[in-house]
Amino acid sequence: MPDFIPVTAHINRLEVPWRWVGLVPASVCVWLIRVGDRWTLVDSGPPEASDMVVSAVARATHGRGPQTILLTHAHPDHAGGLYALRAAWDPAILCHREEVGFVTGEADYRNLPTRSLAFRIGRRLQGEGRWELPVARDLERGQAAEGMAIIHLPGHSPGHVGFLHPEDRAMICGDAIMNLGGRLSPPAALATHDPEVARAALTRLSELDYEFLLPSHGRPILGGGRMAVARWLGQRHTELLPPRW
Repeated sequence: MPDFIPVTAHINRLEVPWRWVGLVPASVCVWLIRVGDRWTLVDSGPPEASDMVVSAVARATHGRGPQTILLTHAHPDHAGGLYALRAAWDPAILCHREEVGFVTGEADYRNLPTRSLAFRIGRRLQGEGRWELPVARDLERGQAAEGMAIIHLPGHSPGHVGFLHPEDRAMICGDAIMNLGGRLSPPAALATHDPEVARAALTRLSELDYEFLLPSHGRPILGGGRMAVARWLGQRHTELLPPRW
């Protein structure tokens, strides 16, 4: 069974297997963060890896589990483990206000308006992406949660967010950018309802102050993460702009 691996002073990474639409082999990461004497989980992994995630969390926290789960967004590979984690420890679920309906069951990603042909095709392949679970607190950009700044990075989903850990200078960026095979890439077109807005979110990632880039899909960049994004965007000489939280 895989275990969480430390990537910064406070952040641990677990990579679990996942199959997109049940067919295409892939993987996705879950993040366990120490906040004082408490634990917070960012995302919950896919439903088929629920037992794996619960077991890894139990080992890492000596059975205490997380008090809070922060969601980058509620796609099945990120929120599918919520039921198992709530059954084990009943943590509070927090997500961006525009993502709340997909967690509570009031909205469905497949009904999102889009001009993307790829998303129109992709949503026909997606399973149901709503979980009918309570959200303890909805988030806005500029707020803080568990010691991290909320960074709204929409486009892949309406309420997609990243979490900027100022002490560790680490950016947990969800699906805003991927690092597959050592190459950065935008979020998967088949699951991105607004590619234009998603591209703007990539620019935002190049403006923030961090060293460690922690994507949900692919290897973390442990040093020079912001500059890696800027170079990929062709912004080799972009000055670091002040945060616009």
